[in-house]
Amino acid sequence: MNKSNQTVNHLGGADGFRAIACLAVIFHHLSQFLAMQSQSPWMQELQSFLLMGNAGVSVFFVLSGYLLASPYWHKYLDGSAYPDIKQYVVRRAARIMPGYYIAVMVATLITVLFHVPTEHFWARLMAGLTFTAGFHYITLFPNEVNGPLWSISFEVFCYVLMPMFMLGLYRWTFKQRSIRNGLLYWMGVFILILGLNQLVHLFFSTGNEGKGWDNGWIGGAKYWMPNYNPIGFFGQFTIGILAAGVAAGLRQSSEGLNRMKYIGLFDFVSLGGLFCSFALLWYVRHMPEFSLSLQKQPFFFPFYSLLIAVSLCAASQSRWAAKILDNRVFKFTSKVSFGLYLWHFVIIGVSSVTWAKDFQYMGTKSLSTWFSVSGVVLVVSFLFATLSFYFVEKPVLHWSHGKRKFMGNTHQPLLEA
Repeated sequence: MNKSNQTVNHLGGADGFRAIACLAVIFHHLSQFLAMQSQSPWMQELQSFLLMGNAGVSVFFVLSGYLLASPYWHKYLDGSAYPDIKQYVVRRAARIMPGYYIAVMVATLITVLFHVPTEHFWARLMAGLTFTAGFHYITLFPNEVNGPLWSISFEVFCYVLMPMFMLGLYRWTFKQRSIRNGLLYWMGVFILILGLNQLVHLFFSTGNEGKGWDNGWIGGAKYWMPNYNPIGFFGQFTIGILAAGVAAGLRQSSEGLNRMKYIGLFDFVSLGGLFCSFALLWYVRHMPEFSLSLQKQPFFFPFYSLLIAVSLCAASQSRWAAKILDNRVFKFTSKVSFGLYLWHFVIIGVSSVTWAKDFQYMGTKSLSTWFSVSGVVLVVSFLFATLSFYFVEKPVLHWSHGKRKFMGNTHQPLLEA
């Protein structure tokens, strides 16, 4: 197997996981607009399951850690020098900033034009623009219109920490590079992150005054934090980094083994792990938030993120699982996933105050109305995301890679993580 084929196979399944994560988050938000008590029992159960789709955020973090760490593991095991950090920074900025800044400014413009009541307007806007929103509950949500933007500052924080810790790996084991030493190092980092996260809980717990979603976005953020915090989310990101290391080790081992002998096992583990991740969400669909979680971290940490990591890692070595996950629909959804994440919530909000005024939080009693409005929102979201990719994201990515043509290959980890 040549090097290019190895790279593609190594990242097999990534498009599918990104698409699943994105669609799960969208249906999580859409499901919040269906009046559960007015539905039949089977629909109530399905709605409870769809509401667990916010766990797609965890998939994004695991996947980003996996993709961004992959080239570092490549060079580490090949005995190469530490990757060019300038290139990493430029490409990360090119991937995140253009689409994100437009989304922030449009949401801010809507807030101003429609006189949406907002507390701490300037502090939240500046925190959003500087990717520091996640360090305090007042600024966690940059504005009142586009709630999902909260995760971007956490993601950027992980982008900063990952190469710093990777530099430690390169220097610590520069004479004895091996997958064993690398994984031990990153398991040590994981334990360190858990310890630091415990300190965050100890010293930065929020008070009860104004706490809870009944008090708006800031009250909701106060309820979330410190269970939601940048350090804790790097723990989920680290699980993806460890998965990338395991995948690199498997790839290295397969060069001297008959990989075809085990390929069916990888398909079974990948699809089985994905099935178990859905089963876990079904099992916990009626449990309180932050239950079944280490350190009360969101998304049933680390059990859910570990299932995703195992499935993703095995997909990289599989024959059929990667092909199933990377189908045409998922590949396109993956390509425009960042735009989908940035715009779907704004489209839901604008729809609920213009043409679909019955589409209110837990207020839509008619299932057919909910399906119709949700379908329109989904189509419009894909339209906005496609325009965002081809007219905003792609040209900047093209520039950052110094290419005359950019094909939008989602198998390039520094482009699409």
